[in-house]
Amino acid sequence: MTQPPSRPAGPPAWRGIVYPLLISAAAVGVLVAALAFGLGVPEPGGTGGAGAGPPAEGPHIAGTVLRVVVALAAVAATATAGGLLARKLGQPPVIGEIATGLLLGPSFLAGIFPGSTELFYPEAAKPLLGVLAQVGLILFMFAVGSEFDASQLRRSGRVVGAVSQGSMIIPFVLGVLSAALVYREFAGGGIGFVPFAIFLGTAMSITAFPVLARIVQESGLARHPLGTMAMTCAAACDVIAWCALATAMAVATAGSIWGAGGTVLLAAAFAAVVLIAGRPLVRAADRWADRTGVSSAVRLLALLLLAFSLAWVTDLMGVHSIFGAFLAGMLVPHRPGTALTAVQTRLDSVNRRLLLPLFFVSVGMTVDLTEVTGHAGLLLAGTVAVVTAVVGKLAGTAVTARTAGLPWRMSLGLGVLLNARGVTEIVVLRAGLDAGLINQNAFTVLVVMAVLTTVMTGPALHLLKLSRPSGAAPAADGPAPAPTPAQEKEMEPA
Repeated sequence: MTQPPSRPAGPPAWRGIVYPLLISAAAVGVLVAALAFGLGVPEPGGTGGAGAGPPAEGPHIAGTVLRVVVALAAVAATATAGGLLARKLGQPPVIGEIATGLLLGPSFLAGIFPGSTELFYPEAAKPLLGVLAQVGLILFMFAVGSEFDASQLRRSGRVVGAVSQGSMIIPFVLGVLSAALVYREFAGGGIGFVPFAIFLGTAMSITAFPVLARIVQESGLARHPLGTMAMTCAAACDVIAWCALATAMAVATAGSIWGAGGTVLLAAAFAAVVLIAGRPLVRAADRWADRTGVSSAVRLLALLLLAFSLAWVTDLMGVHSIFGAFLAGMLVPHRPGTALTAVQTRLDSVNRRLLLPLFFVSVGMTVDLTEVTGHAGLLLAGTVAVVTAVVGKLAGTAVTARTAGLPWRMSLGLGVLLNARGVTEIVVLRAGLDAGLINQNAFTVLVVMAVLTTVMTGPALHLLKLSRPSGAAPAADGPAPAPTPAQEKEMEPA
């Protein structure tokens, strides 16, 4: 009896990691080279003007580009290793990437071996690496905007509406009240109490929408009513949080809440015009590109132009470039199987593997925990911030959900999920640091808070017996199984 032919073995698992890294490194290497030669980086002590000839500039530029490429390769390799370790520990890979960035900074590796900084973030290449880190941040916010589904908010019912408001308002109020306790230790130099309080309230109420999506998927809750409700509430919280952050930054720029009124109104009007008029135009352009067979390269350039144009406009308004990038992402139609979605997915993949880890390293190089641990006042302020963040978001969400009629276990699970802050919180904190709303010590403490609140999500779900059973296969990229009638009944309001 003949044996059936065996199915050929698939490609080794390591190819799924190495090949994208090689492709990404080659692509970004070309980008870095173009930036370097275009900027005309001068010789040390030189003017870099018309009098600086190519023979003098060439070796210096080549050396700078080499340092940038080596740094990108080192960052990508360590971030990939950190992501794999985090997955082994039951955490989202991005938590490992964030932790890797922190460990490479002065809190650990750079503090023990100062020379390691030259490998991951060399002094001579800092200007270009800083540009690339900001590019990664803008592309990340562009991806977050493209994943935002406004239709979920329109379909949300009474329970979701109540929980969304409670999960945002309660931690925001607690954050504003706690601002009086930590203002002296955390506020940026010369910043008023009102913008600082608004910013701290916003930081306390943030939910990491992209990281939450991964947690929901990997916990087996993607099609469970709890997961759907958490994603919808997180989307609503993001809208409110971005508005609050824009207000805080506008107040900081204008000097008073009254002076910020014009900036906030201008930003709101710009967002309304972009979303109302921009969406039909982008969709029409996408359909035209499909009919005429526009190449992927042209589509990629169009996406980059859209993201960075709107980021530039909002930056000119004084509310930060991340808002424009988020708006640009909301304009792009995300329809699986289309050429535009394929280009966008590849762009996001390169960014998440290469440029976003570079942003984490740039953050890690500014975070020094030794400066905090030796200061009693900062430790007390940090404790207040962490307790306020966890109690406000977790307890506030759980109590609101229980009041709306959900069972206690599901209410606590919803609070645990929305308490995850992850990358979005770090983006917000970096914007606040750049705007002078908080100082470096506050940034360090709140980054640690963002990591802790995200790391605790998986174990807390397991403790509540809401995640998939131990040993179950990891969630695939495809849709999860539909909820059972028992699951749906469990989430029904009492």
